[in-house]
Amino acid sequence: MSTSRFSKLTDLARATDSDQRRELLREVTDLFFERRGERSQAESALFDDVLKLVAAEMQEGVLVELSEAFADAHDAPMGLLRDLANHAFPVANPVLMRSPALDDQTLMQIVNYQSQAHIRSVAQRKNVSEEVSEAVVRFGDDHALDTLIRNEGAHLSRTSMEAAVDRARRNEMLHKGVVGRRDLPLDLLNEMYFVVATDLRDKILERNATVDPKTLDAALSKARERMKHSVGVLTAEARNAMAFIQSKKNSGELNARLLVSLYRESKVTHFLHGLAELTSIDHNTAVDIIERKDIDGLAMICRAASVERPLFVTLAVLAFGGDDAMARAEEFGKMYNAVPVEAAQRAIRFFKVRKAAEDQAA
Repeated sequence: MSTSRFSKLTDLARATDSDQRRELLREVTDLFFERRGERSQAESALFDDVLKLVAAEMQEGVLVELSEAFADAHDAPMGLLRDLANHAFPVANPVLMRSPALDDQTLMQIVNYQSQAHIRSVAQRKNVSEEVSEAVVRFGDDHALDTLIRNEGAHLSRTSMEAAVDRARRNEMLHKGVVGRRDLPLDLLNEMYFVVATDLRDKILERNATVDPKTLDAALSKARERMKHSVGVLTAEARNAMAFIQSKKNSGELNARLLVSLYRESKVTHFLHGLAELTSIDHNTAVDIIERKDIDGLAMICRAASVERPLFVTLAVLAFGGDDAMARAEEFGKMYNAVPVEAAQRAIRFFKVRKAAEDQAA
């Protein structure tokens, strides 16, 4: 390094006047980029040490300028970069979002210990590794998760995607991002079917319609394994209900009329297990449909199970009608007729597999 350039660094390190320091900092920053490709390792280390030293005492506005200056530099001084990344959000944001020089170790530290705003910036990076994505899923709030899953440059492992789907089932804000994720495994996509709104259900059906048998078999296998691990311990009431429903099935008496009777008798647990068994879906999905008053979902599973239209309408009126139950009967009937049988049967393939896995685990 020439004497004049070295003196700039020396002046910057020794300066005490804030205005002089700011001006010298800008000059040294320009000098850093002018020397690109010519700096030795020792010179780069010297730049880093001096810039870190001075930056530690500068006001936030100056640090924001510094962060913007180094955000896109592949050869940015790493010590300075890490300090900026761990600073207050306005300073950290440019380097967290854009810096190609930040390594995964630093990004993991940011996600582990900094604010949700910092985590969202990491989630927006052009490229996010599986390891960093896993940390975002673990420590980020739902806004950070939504940012991550909408980012096509974010690489998510199977475990991270499962966690994202589990959280999406509880938060509507995440639905669009999860369903729109092009690399979301088919079985996880279909888990969202009875959770999301009609327009997103149509997107799931569209993807299902294009799936080849080999891909479908692989997805069904994944769904089976996931369900086996998620089945909880049954209560005594649930075991009694299952035994009752199984006996009715064995005797040929399990039908929609029985479900209507169970609902009218307020035998809710029996009704839900009967609905699951009759329509070949798992118990948790049946519970979700009834609790959310999901008339479209009920129409879909009943249509796929060939439940007669009048009995479907009766079930819908009982479960979802409310004070204007009878007035909505015609509406429910039209909704049932609007569901194509083939689409309905295709939609519940994954839930039949979940049901089989649930039965095996139980």
